[in-house]
Amino acid sequence: AKVPDNGPRPAPARPYPLDFPQYQAQDDLVAAHRHAQNLDQLFLGLEKNVSAQHVEALNITLQGEIPLERLVSEGHLPPPTWLQDPSLAAGSSDKKQDDAASNQKARQSEHESFYLRARELLQGNDECFDSLPGTPGARRPPPVRLSHANKFYQHLLLMAESWDTSKDNYTTNEDGEEMYTGRRYGAGHEMPPHYREDTVSAFVELCVWPFMCNLQNPWSSVNRKLQFRKQYFPIQGITSTVCRNHTDRQKARKGILEGPLVGIHCWNMTTFRTASEAKGDGKEEIMSLLFEVGAALLIAQKRAREGKEEEKPWQDRFWALAERRHLGEIGGGRQDSETNARARREIEATKSGVEPMEDVEMEKKDNEPDGKESKKRRIQAPRQAYLTTKPPESQWEPKMEYRSIGKEPGAGFDNVYFSPFFPAKLHQVVIIMIGNI
Repeated sequence: AKVPDNGPRPAPARPYPLDFPQYQAQDDLVAAHRHAQNLDQLFLGLEKNVSAQHVEALNITLQGEIPLERLVSEGHLPPPTWLQDPSLAAGSSDKKQDDAASNQKARQSEHESFYLRARELLQGNDECFDSLPGTPGARRPPPVRLSHANKFYQHLLLMAESWDTSKDNYTTNEDGEEMYTGRRYGAGHEMPPHYREDTVSAFVELCVWPFMCNLQNPWSSVNRKLQFRKQYFPIQGITSTVCRNHTDRQKARKGILEGPLVGIHCWNMTTFRTASEAKGDGKEEIMSLLFEVGAALLIAQKRAREGKEEEKPWQDRFWALAERRHLGEIGGGRQDSETNARARREIEATKSGVEPMEDVEMEKKDNEPDGKESKKRRIQAPRQAYLTTKPPESQWEPKMEYRSIGKEPGAGFDNVYFSPFFPAKLHQVVIIMIGNI
């Protein structure tokens, strides 16, 4: 966070208007596209031709305003009494029998862990911001002592410097220049995307840490692709997933995780429709919904990999696994012929005593005007490059044991939870559950 003086400064950009997607299913399209057969053709070129037909073809039902008791299984919600100090609750409760003392102690430990985090999150934002060291208006002693949520409020302050308009105050100086006092240094649409991602990650991390869980970032863009029939769709906005530390100590030391349990999706858009589009009909509005559903389905696909092995499309293909030695017998196309011709010339040169073309080192001259130090880069010979060609990257994370943790034993379906965080305000959080409703 920036640490300026508290006086007036040149006014930043005006606040950006808040906007959220408000897609609603259209009844007239349900019957026409819900049972579409040619989904491969429909979703070909999705981003260029996105429309409500893509949503209706997925045969999904959208339900909002779902109570928390329906999203969380019975018995897993903390009781309202956990918002009270556990030491006071323990003093007022009756003594348990010795055989139940261990269970009571474990329950009190969960109560204390929940209470300490909830107490910090229920504090006012201004008081928590003033408790951060090195921030404007920081007070000593701090009004609130932060331990678990300190990282979260640090990142939240960075977001507030783009979105919080509660302290905006505009004045005009003697020269007629507009001056400003407040918290913002820019508008919401100018905020770097990683501010939002870091804030969400810090919030989720402090919530899942007591459950022996961590946040896992996707290893590469390959791991963010949803397999939809014969097509692969890159899912934008997946920032991390919640995974459990491995129960095996040796595997846990190697960084192997289990899961995923929950997926996190940060949508970095601030405009969901143009001026000519009505609410619910914007292309970006529909696209955001499709990405949310696609992200939840991707988490479901990963959880369904439990006990399975990856089926690689390049399995048993000569160009991925076979040793490339008999170059003259492989392939018949123009490119293969050129490669084989180069290989033959190299073999003949080796037989005649001439050094074949191997790795070549290109060195920059030391007397170049930029004065940079000489750098070397290696260029492989065509034959060597052909021999070292590797198959495509795996779709599975290397340090992940896929498990459908939390799935009811014997259930024929798996409820998938996904949390899309919209950009405008942090409290605008959507928790999505996909299941057999």
